Amino acid sequence: MQSENTVDRTRIIRVAAVQMVSENGQVSNNLNHATTLIEKASQEGAQLVLLPEFMPTGYFLGEDIWKASEPARGSTVTWLKQNSKRLGIWLGTSFLEADGTDFFNTFVLTDPLGEVVGRIRKQTPAIWEAYFFSGESSLHSIDTSLGKIGVSICFDSQTAKVATILSKTSVDLILMPHSYPVPTVSSGMFRKERMISYYELITSLYASLLGVPIVLANKCGAWESPIPGPKLVKTTGGSFPGRSRIVDSDNSVKAQLGDEEGVIVAEVTIDPSRKKHEAIPHYGRYVYPGSPQRTLLRLIESMGRLSYDLSTRRKSKARAVSLQC
Repeated sequence: MQSENTVDRTRIIRVAAVQMVSENGQVSNNLNHATTLIEKASQEGAQLVLLPEFMPTGYFLGEDIWKASEPARGSTVTWLKQNSKRLGIWLGTSFLEADGTDFFNTFVLTDPLGEVVGRIRKQTPAIWEAYFFSGESSLHSIDTSLGKIGVSICFDSQTAKVATILSKTSVDLILMPHSYPVPTVSSGMFRKERMISYYELITSLYASLLGVPIVLANKCGAWESPIPGPKLVKTTGGSFPGRSRIVDSDNSVKAQLGDEEGVIVAEVTIDPSRKKHEAIPHYGRYVYPGSPQRTLLRLIESMGRLSYDLSTRRKSKARAVSLQC
């Protein structure tokens, strides 16, 4: 009989990333649209299905995004619970949550019984996002029967702080929901080719550093939104490049998409012997070197946080939504 120390704890699980178009502010439409895609993932044997960041909310960088906010137990959480139970899968996405006088980008994971097993909020609203919602620190992990699942929402994946947390908490798998567009007039760190290579870089970096599988789900399709505050680029929108990926714990790419809507499903290995605790690189607050424009982006974030903090409209709107049943 094997001792506890010699038991092989290696497991293979089937995961899916859903890449889809989301309409700004159209929560019901987006949830209905996602239903068909998660059903496809389930039919292909997925045990765990990841949807993009702000899948139901859309990605509108203006105060109108608050109109698409939801209370903690609103439409999106109800949808997650009902469909994870109906399909017998683990299911996760993020939405704009109103809590008290604040808005948060909140990721919720539900289990095959239809229960919420974890909620993780985005820690660092990126650039213009800081005008419209707040961040919250956490351990970025959820304990489940599948293992300890790490959650890193879009920009959080770029920060050395979150990468260090995920390493120290020894997660078994990392989910990366994204809503990362390329502006119409792109330059510097927002060049389309640079943005596309980012998805390969960030998934491979985490798989190499931590030795765990990575599931990244991004949106695709057109992006229409004004950009508030100082203009880094002059644009009213652009597009989401897609590039959703599943990378295994040995850094092999198991599945990936281009810029089309679709679902990818693949088997990944959770293997304690592959886990690593490499030193997390720090390039300022980032895990990889980047453009000198980052200084300007920090300035925009600071101005956004100040605008958010001073907004009485934000406080009254969030309070009204958070009190809804």
